[in-house]
Amino acid sequence: MENLKMIDEIEDVEVEEKREVFEINSLSGADWCFERLKGIKANLEERKAYAEEEIKKYKEYIEAEEKKAADDIAYFEGLLRIYTDKRLEEDKDFKLKTAKGSASYGKVQKKWNYDEEVLLKDLEDKHLEDYIKIKKSIDKTKLNKDLNLVADNIVVDGNGEIVEGITIIEFRNFNVKY
Repeated sequence: MENLKMIDEIEDVEVEEKREVFEINSLSGADWCFERLKGIKANLEERKAYAEEEIKKYKEYIEAEEKKAADDIAYFEGLLRIYTDKRLEEDKDFKLKTAKGSASYGKVQKKWNYDEEVLLKDLEDKHLEDYIKIKKSIDKTKLNKDLNLVADNIVVDGNGEIVEGITIIEFRNFNVKY
C-alpha cells in the first residue's frame, strides 16, 4: 500500500510542471525556500533508497541465476572434456563434432608473464633503454607558479614569451547550503 502511495506522489510531481512565480522579499521567504529544499532532498533520498532496495533484489536474483547457469555450464563442459580426453588417448587428432556442437583443444600456446620490477631493473642494468617506456606529462603546479597572465587569454613565461596551449576560463560557484 505504501508503494502505491509513492507512485501516486511520483505522478503528482510529474504533473506539476506549471509553477507560480514566487519572489523572495524577506528572510522568512528565504527560510521557506531552504525548508522546501530540505524537504525535496529528503523526499528524493527516500525515493532513491526505495529504488535501490528494489534494484538490489533484482541484482541478487540475476546473480543467483547467473551462478546456477555457470555451474550447469561447467558441469556439461566437464562431461564433454572427459569424453574428449578419453577419445584423445585413442586418437591424438580427435575433434568432437556433432550436428549440435563441437569441442576440441586448440594448439599449444605460450604466454609470457612479466615481473615488472625485476624485468625493469634487469633492462636498466643491461642498458637496454629501447625496451623501456617513459611517460611524459605536464607539471601543472610548477608551471602555474612560473607563468604569468598578462591579458584575457595571454600567458607568458619568465622571459616574457607567450606560452601556447593554455586558455583561462573565469567562473564563480553559486553555493547553497541547507
